[in-house]
Amino acid sequence: MYYLINLIAQCSLRDLNMNARILPSVLKINRIFCFSILLLSASGSYAADWTEVRTLDGKITTLSQHFEKGKWTLVMLWTTNCGICRREYPVISEFHDRHKDIDAKVIGVSLDGYSNLDLITHHIDEMPMSFNNLIGELAVIAFNYQSSTKEPLQGTPTYMMFNPQGHLVGHNPGPIKVEALEKFIQSH
Repeated sequence: MYYLINLIAQCSLRDLNMNARILPSVLKINRIFCFSILLLSASGSYAADWTEVRTLDGKITTLSQHFEKGKWTLVMLWTTNCGICRREYPVISEFHDRHKDIDAKVIGVSLDGYSNLDLITHHIDEMPMSFNNLIGELAVIAFNYQSSTKEPLQGTPTYMMFNPQGHLVGHNPGPIKVEALEKFIQSH
């Protein structure tokens, strides 16, 4: 069962991903004052269910092996040709830098596939990312994403929030605000 939690984050209609499910009562005439993250029930997927990502040096690993005990983990799915991702890197890096020593961290997962390692590493070197990155194969990540969320992967960036116990508790396609992430963590 899914629950829609509305987090306060001011955004205009043009900034909202219209593919997201939104309750009509959330909408305001000129502005939207809520940022939505779809929450999974307490029996949501564990991070350990997400398999076969690779480190930048080629080691096959699982997403959960990169989580830190007792911390929230925000996973950003991105690609090298995603313009919105490029705008999001500084925002997500700010969140990571602010929380990495306290209560949360960010892990990036490039969906360009390991065959594009050179392109990915060059992209990481050129972009303002302060968080660690892994490489996933699009088909594998898309399958696991849909299995866990019951929704298809719509594109990048897409965010997944795992609680300190490693449960997938939220996901969001499209841009996200640091304030919304912080309010989400504080309220849970």
